[in-house]
Amino acid sequence: MTTDAAAHEPSAGTSRRDVLLKVAADLFLRNSYDGVTVDMICTAAGISGPGLYNHFENKQALLIAVVESPLAALHRFARETAEAEPDPLAALEILVDFHIRSVVTSAPTTLVFMKNEHALPEKDRRRIRREMNLYAEEWISIVAALRPDLSEPEVRLLTHAVFSMLNSVATLNKGLDQESIVKTMSTAAIKALTSPSDD
Repeated sequence: MTTDAAAHEPSAGTSRRDVLLKVAADLFLRNSYDGVTVDMICTAAGISGPGLYNHFENKQALLIAVVESPLAALHRFARETAEAEPDPLAALEILVDFHIRSVVTSAPTTLVFMKNEHALPEKDRRRIRREMNLYAEEWISIVAALRPDLSEPEVRLLTHAVFSMLNSVATLNKGLDQESIVKTMSTAAIKALTSPSDD
């Protein structure tokens, strides 16, 4: 077994399907869909070739799951946080922390989608984009409550700019431990989203 495969061996509570999703996300982000083979995925996951088909119909179905599964989790968490936390600043801090932790522990959904969108059927692209927009809307509603000095288009621009900043962390050679990254990026994101504009 290769070193990479050993690194992705399922731990307690981690299913073989979860390992495949993580491995595939990393490969799709690094090499794009067209540059990744089923054999590459299975080797990195430490399973035999046919093992992938016990969980996914084909490579395209795996790509869809790679994007949809974490995106659905992000949207669900954002919706539940917005419903449960009446203080918009507290809600925003929770969302920023959750988002940046998801970025540093796995390939960012948005970046994987953007790099591999061409490989998805149109109906799947539309569905995923709708889910991404709904996730963004949860943030936009919270930021709008904190930034009455901004117009709606300005809130949207600012929110998406912060998303881009947070997601880019996954592609940087940081040389920092996870908690340092979370603290640094969370502080930057909260400041960017809440600091009043200078007139």
